[in-house]
Amino acid sequence: MLKAKTTILYNSRIYKPGSELPASNAAMVAAWTAAGTAVWVDDDAEKKTVVKAKLKTAEPGLAGKALSSEAEDGDNLVGKVPKTTRRRKKQETPV
Repeated sequence: MLKAKTTILYNSRIYKPGSELPASNAAMVAAWTAAGTAVWVDDDAEKKTVVKAKLKTAEPGLAGKALSSEAEDGDNLVGKVPKTTRRRKKQETPV
């Protein structure tokens, strides 16, 4: 697979660094590799890593009085799932 190392404009299309370039034109492939703007990369060398997202915003729920709050920390938020020890254990177990 031929990957761009720099931004390349080819056939009215912009290829950003890391994008796969078309290898159908041998003259352009030779020019890109000679100039150092593209490089051949093995498909096996590329391994995708999965990153688990972490919540960076406020937790959902509206502030207000809840009639029956199960929350152990005393939060009374309407429409929010209470934080109980049972739910906390489920979140902490690695998948």
